[in-house]
Amino acid sequence: MLSKSVLQITIVSIAVTGLSLLYFLFPASTHDFYPKCIFHEMTGYYCPGCGSQRAASALLHGRFGQALGYNLLFVISVPFILYSAFIFCWNAFSAEKRRQRFFQSPVFVKTVLVIVLLFFIVRNIPVMPFRWLAP
Repeated sequence: MLSKSVLQITIVSIAVTGLSLLYFLFPASTHDFYPKCIFHEMTGYYCPGCGSQRAASALLHGRFGQALGYNLLFVISVPFILYSAFIFCWNAFSAEKRRQRFFQSPVFVKTVLVIVLLFFIVRNIPVMPFRWLAP
């Protein structure tokens, strides 16, 4: 019988692989069937996630600079997400458990919240250099 962690890893791996193939084969910047940002559609302002689909497609095609232009915050967060996924997998398959104290720190959580809110505000300021943060 599979442990809960191994089952979670398997399901997430299948989902990530499927989405990666979708974004690689059908880049979000050239196909219109991807969902639009409801917040942007309703308000005209960019949310912190706007451009993430195009950034993911660009990263999968090795276009790092283009990905940064679509969503800087998303690109910066990818290494943190990968590290967290690695630690989760390590803990599922290893007897030596590792804690992610860095991510569980209240200071880290508050810092991320402030960064996301500042990114949200600054990317909607319609003057240079802030326009570079808009997708």
